[in-house]
Amino acid sequence: MSETGTEDGRRYGGMSAAERSEERRLRLLDAGLELFGTRGYAATTIEQLCAQARLNPRYFYAEVDSREALLRAVYDRHVEEVREAVLAAIAAAPPDPRGRMSLALRAFIDGSLADERAARVNYFEMVGVSPDLEQRRREVLGSYADLVASQIAAMEPPILPPGADLRMSAVALVSATDGLIIDALGGPGEPDRDAMIATLTELFTPGAP
Repeated sequence: MSETGTEDGRRYGGMSAAERSEERRLRLLDAGLELFGTRGYAATTIEQLCAQARLNPRYFYAEVDSREALLRAVYDRHVEEVREAVLAAIAAAPPDPRGRMSLALRAFIDGSLADERAARVNYFEMVGVSPDLEQRRREVLGSYADLVASQIAAMEPPILPPGADLRMSAVALVSATDGLIIDALGGPGEPDRDAMIATLTELFTPGAP
């Protein structure tokens, strides 16, 4: 295949084959976000995804292996976006424990809830689909627990009492945060992000300056 792209070496609309493939993949990701995040994964067919993406169904399997693979790709894209926001917030956070905790939580909660469709994919549609997706969810939760543990360990003054298990404390914070987000998504009205952040900050930095 030539650098310019298609199987016969030609370009179409100024785009190479690789560029057109990436554009189709992005359209499928956007279609997955819309349909999985509104109708739900179980109620969405490949034909509906292709119609939403304005693609001939023959292109679906050229870009993704399966409907489940598309769900994972939608999930992974949002997870990466949120993680980047959290890392940027940590890098800019003040040194005091309460300030760092609050800023990191705001980045995570705001990022997770910025698009309700993505939040529903992450917290509802990914659950119970397959062992592979459950493993992926555990990997993401574990990576956040590792990140939280590293931040807690570096806080001065320490926020954990002597003898407290660092890893278990980090898992507890991640789980509590997810629990509040799930509860908020299932309730009426717009989630009260400020109340969520304040509650979590107070729970995990009691008495911190």
